[in-house]
Amino acid sequence: MALSTAVTPDPDSFLKKRSASSNYSVEHIPLDDLPNWQLDDRLWHASGRFFAVEGLSIRTDFGPTPHWCQPIILQPEIGILGIIVKRINGIHHFLMQAKMEPGNSELVQYAATVQATPSNYQRVHGGRPTPYLNYFLEHAGRRIVFDQLLSEHASWYLHKRNRNMIVEIPEDEDIEPTDDFAWLTLGQLRQQLEQGNRVNMNARTVLSGISYAAEDDLDSYGDIEDGFRRQVAESHGAGRSNPDVLAAMTWLIDQKAKYSLDVRRISLHDMDEWVCDKDSIRHREGRYFRIIGQSVTATSREVGTWWQPMLEPNRGNIVALICQRRSGVLQFLVQAMVQPGLTDRLELAATVQLTPGSYRGPEDFPSLAEYLDAPASWIRLKAVQSEDGGRFSRADTTHVVVHVPDGHTVNAPDNYRWMPLGLLNRLIHSGYYVNVEARSLIACLL
Repeated sequence: MALSTAVTPDPDSFLKKRSASSNYSVEHIPLDDLPNWQLDDRLWHASGRFFAVEGLSIRTDFGPTPHWCQPIILQPEIGILGIIVKRINGIHHFLMQAKMEPGNSELVQYAATVQATPSNYQRVHGGRPTPYLNYFLEHAGRRIVFDQLLSEHASWYLHKRNRNMIVEIPEDEDIEPTDDFAWLTLGQLRQQLEQGNRVNMNARTVLSGISYAAEDDLDSYGDIEDGFRRQVAESHGAGRSNPDVLAAMTWLIDQKAKYSLDVRRISLHDMDEWVCDKDSIRHREGRYFRIIGQSVTATSREVGTWWQPMLEPNRGNIVALICQRRSGVLQFLVQAMVQPGLTDRLELAATVQLTPGSYRGPEDFPSLAEYLDAPASWIRLKAVQSEDGGRFSRADTTHVVVHVPDGHTVNAPDNYRWMPLGLLNRLIHSGYYVNVEARSLIACLL
C-alpha cells in the first residue's frame, strides 16, 4: 500500500473533517421519556439487551466509608475493543476510527478500529454492520499482539469487562480505510493524547497493552526523543521476568486477603440518600453522580437516532501517577484499591484516584493527593480525557503524571508499591490486575 494513501498526515484536520461531515444532537430528557426503557426496581430496556441500572449496597473495610448505597450499571455482555495494526514503511500504524459518542465533551474522538458489544454487532438495534469486525472474530493468519479481558470503571459498572485486542496484519495485506478510519502512527496518537479529549477511553485501554519491551519493537514505533520519554521506554523493558510478575501477584493476593467487600444488588428505591423518580436518579445532596436520560441523533453512527440513560458524574475527577527513577529505572507508584464493581475485589490503581464530589472536604481526600499541587517542573503530563462516552455524560478526568526528583522521599501507605512499566504491562496482559483508570494513564505515556 502506498504511504500517501495509507497514512493521515494531519490527525487534527482529519478529526475536524469527520466531525463536520455529520450532524449531531444530544438532548437531556427525563428518564420517563425514554422510549423502550422501563423504570421500576431497576432501569432496563424492553429488549432485555444493552444494559440496565440497578441499586447496590456495599460494605467494606477499605477506605473511610464502611457502608453506602449507589446506582450502578449492569452490562454483562463482553464487548470487543480491537485495533488493527500493520507496518507501513517499517513503522507500526494503527487503524483508528473517528467515532461520535454522545457523552464525550468533544463528541468525535479517535476510537479503536472496532468498539462494539454483542448487542451492537449482532444488530439488535437494526442498524448498519460493524466495519472490520471479522478481523477480531476470525484470527487465522493474523498475529494476535494483545488479547485480554479487562475490567471497566468499577465505581460505575458492576463486573463489567471487555475484550481488548490488538491484531497485526501482514505488511502486504491491503486495507483501504473507509471514510471514518485512518492509519495513525504511535507518535501521532501520543500527540492526540497529550492534547486531551482526542482519543477515547476504549481506545486508551487497548493502547495500554502496547509494550516497548524489546529494542526492535522500540525502533518500529518511530523515534523517541531523549529525556523523560526515553526513561519511559526503558521502564517498559524492566520488571518483565516471571519472578517479578509472581512477586507482584503474591503481593496483590495479600492485599485482597486483607480487605473485605460485600456487594448486594437492591432495588433502586431502597437506596439510602438517593432519589429515584421520573426525571432522574440522583443523590439527595447532589454528590457523586446522577442517572439522566438522553435523546441522541448522529448521522455517522450505525443507528441515526436513539434514546438511552447516561451516568453523569460531578465535575473534577483526577487520576495521577507519581513516578521516580529508582535503582536506575523509572518506576511508578500504584495502589491496591478496592472498588465495588470489580470482578475480584481489588486491582492496581493510580497513585491518586480522586473524585472530589465523593468527599465532604479536603480532609477526606485520599493519600498523596498533595502531589496534585506539585511544582510545574515536576509535571510530565496534564491533559483532560473523556471516559466511556457511550455510557457516561461529560465524564472528563484530568490525567496527571508527576516525576519526583531522585532522592525525594515519598511516604506511601502499605497498600502502595513501586513498579516499572514493564511489570505493569505484564500484569495488564495477565487480566484483572490493573484498573481502567490506571491503564488510561499508562496509555498516555506512549
